[in-house]
Amino acid sequence: MTVLGDIFSGRLRAEMKSRVDEVLKAGNAWNQTAQELIATIDKLVDAIQKGDLDPSTPKSVSQAAKKLAKETRRLTRAFEAHNDTLKKVLTRYG
Repeated sequence: MTVLGDIFSGRLRAEMKSRVDEVLKAGNAWNQTAQELIATIDKLVDAIQKGDLDPSTPKSVSQAAKKLAKETRRLTRAFEAHNDTLKKVLTRYG
């Protein structure tokens, strides 16, 4: 199909929208998880400063950090997929 055919058929637009949506969704999940980790670390710091450390607090920090690592990998994959799509578009139409 020609460049105009791809543009007018919406295939290119649909692919780009799908990739951008994937990046946005992963970015939002990452941001939410990062905020959770920040809140958990703040609680840990407060507990340490007060000298009233609950044994479950470090565990919650560890869990939040692991979750953030998982979301970071997901976000990275979304960016990589979007980058691959852009490379294909540039190769084909550039």
